[in-house]
Amino acid sequence: MTARPMDARRLQAVVDIARTMTGPVLEQRRVTESVVRAVADLLGDGCSLWLTMPGERTGLTRDGAAHRDARAERLLRHAGDLIEDSWGADLLYAVLEAGVPAVLGPAEVTAHLDGPELAAAPWNAANGLGAVAVVPLGGDGSVRGVLVATRDAGNPTYADGDVAFLHAIADTAAATLVAIDRLHFSTAALDDMRRQAELVDQVSDVIIAWDSEDRIVNWNSAAERVYLYSAAEALGCDAQALLATQFIANGGEAVTRADLLAELGRTGVWNGELRQRRADGDEVQLLCSMTAMTDQLGHLAGAIAINRDVTEQRREERLALHDPLTGLPNRRFLLDHLAQVLNRCAAGAGLVAVLFLDLDGFKRINDDLGHEAGDEVLRVTAERLWASVRRHDVAARLGGDEFVVVAEQVGDRWNAEDLGRRLIASIGEPIVVAGRTVRVTPSIGVTLVDAAAAPQRGPEEVIRSADEAMYIAKRGRSGVSFAA
Repeated sequence: MTARPMDARRLQAVVDIARTMTGPVLEQRRVTESVVRAVADLLGDGCSLWLTMPGERTGLTRDGAAHRDARAERLLRHAGDLIEDSWGADLLYAVLEAGVPAVLGPAEVTAHLDGPELAAAPWNAANGLGAVAVVPLGGDGSVRGVLVATRDAGNPTYADGDVAFLHAIADTAAATLVAIDRLHFSTAALDDMRRQAELVDQVSDVIIAWDSEDRIVNWNSAAERVYLYSAAEALGCDAQALLATQFIANGGEAVTRADLLAELGRTGVWNGELRQRRADGDEVQLLCSMTAMTDQLGHLAGAIAINRDVTEQRREERLALHDPLTGLPNRRFLLDHLAQVLNRCAAGAGLVAVLFLDLDGFKRINDDLGHEAGDEVLRVTAERLWASVRRHDVAARLGGDEFVVVAEQVGDRWNAEDLGRRLIASIGEPIVVAGRTVRVTPSIGVTLVDAAAAPQRGPEEVIRSADEAMYIAKRGRSGVSFAA
């Protein structure tokens, strides 16, 4: 029998913590022990959970601890209280106050901790301390404690995926602890709280589950907020028909649903990004961690997905990398992309052509008809430019009336020149702006880079070379000129 993939084990740990609400005994210690043991076993080496005293915003008490090493666990469980004014105490209180996580690698730990300080730290690392991650436990509108994960000396720091798992564990634990508190304070609400204590309604991320026929069987409150469908509207619907999902792998390439199901059947997990449609028709983008559900025979019987809405984050990323007027990639995007293209070229991916375009006649339009007319000419030029290049080529706007095209695997000089002539013909078509018909014609400079030259050439230098060739084309009115 093979071990389950780590992502599946982590998801199961989150589910198990939430399920403590459905057990016969509802107590805080049962939750905290499940939390620290899951983190130590799956992320470790050690873990401790610290909670504030009821009604207080400061003051932390260790409520659970675990370690992969039995000796270290005994020391950790019976270590003293938090030592005020120590570096360790300051770290925990900072996370508690700010409500944001702190992750320290070996270098930061070494810089802050000497022998006496380590002995006073809240984790009392018997095997030395290599890395630490402190995540807040938010719940009921406040931060009620912190989750501290540690790695022994010599082990690496925590990766982004590890911190995301800690967030999921902390969110689920905090929600479950809040529910337990409410149950203890209000026996009249017992039945109602038990119904609401399911995992799908306790975590901040979207959680959706569907069966083998794609019928939605779980839809939590976060899904209601993100997709704008209530649970009553969503349950029983075909998930694909309702959300029109596009699947994107971590590498950025599109994945078919058939390929995704094949991977779920083979590995039990899939991680990537989703582009989905919400109730008002707008698109949302979500990071997705999906785990297969299987029947008694081991056959795929559905899936459960934990999704985090990154729509606003992706929008901000796009704004940072794209020109607001034309929508084309900007200089920052271009330099990063060209660096990757040159690396692929050096590895033998084929000849690269970089074309620098400047619009002849644009300044006159801007001066005679105004900036709004000039902006419209730039927008139309960008559309024609994008329509004229191949799907895997990139067209970018540097600024003003300057554009750059990066074309990979052009084959030879003649193909690059043919691309330049096509761009001149397309962009040079008449444009109607401000009630007048105008025309701009690009002068184009071209730099070619082959595998032998690519290792010695950087993005800025290649663009500058194409820019110089463009000025030669402009002076000679030749349309296209190649760099020497």
